[in-house]
Amino acid sequence: MADGTVDGVSDAVPKDELEATLAVRQEKGAEIEPALVDSLAAKIEAEVRRRYQAELERHRPPTSSNVAPGARVAVCIVSIVMAIPLTAIAGSMLGFYGVGAVWVGLVLLNFALRPNSDD
Repeated sequence: MADGTVDGVSDAVPKDELEATLAVRQEKGAEIEPALVDSLAAKIEAEVRRRYQAELERHRPPTSSNVAPGARVAVCIVSIVMAIPLTAIAGSMLGFYGVGAVWVGLVLLNFALRPNSDD
């Protein structure tokens, strides 16, 4: 309590504010008590919500990949350009399954390097 807080309730409701609230309650009487309680509860709820969000952010894994946006565009362009000869070569050597393997590989490559929704 030496830091101006009361039993783990941090800066959301400092000790001096709690004391002032109690003084107002004593001065104005019980008719103002519900408003005082609502005010303190709102401040405590806001602090709990802030701490919860901070904890979520601390434990949230990074969403951005290590691939630069320019590299993503380059991979997309190169995969489109290379799709034509790779399709022809795979089609002539392996037929339908070769073409399918080439296109599945290209789709997976571009899917792996797609931009995240957070970017």
